[in-house]
Amino acid sequence: MKRGAFFKLLQHRTFDFTPRYYDAEKEERDARIKALYEKYGQSEEKSEESAEGVRRSISFSRERSRSTERKPIIIRAAVMVGIFVLLYALFK
Repeated sequence: MKRGAFFKLLQHRTFDFTPRYYDAEKEERDARIKALYEKYGQSEEKSEESAEGVRRSISFSRERSRSTERKPIIIRAAVMVGIFVLLYALFK
C-alpha cells in the first residue's frame, strides 16, 4: 500500500567535508600550465567561464533543495489551519 505525498518523510542530511591540504605537485603542474598558456598566447578565460557556470548551477541546485525542504512544512501547516477553521465552523 502506497502512502500519499502528504506523509512523505524527509531524507536525512549528509555531512560532506573535503579536507584541504597543500599539494606541491599540483602547484608545480599549475605553474607549468600557466607558463604554457602565457607562452602560446592562449587564455584561461574559457576555463574561468565554465567554472563560473558550474558555480551558478550549484547555487541554483542549493536554492531548489531548500525550497523543496520547506514546501511540505507549508502544506502541512495550511492543511492544519484549514482543519481547525472547519472544526470551529462546525462546532460554533
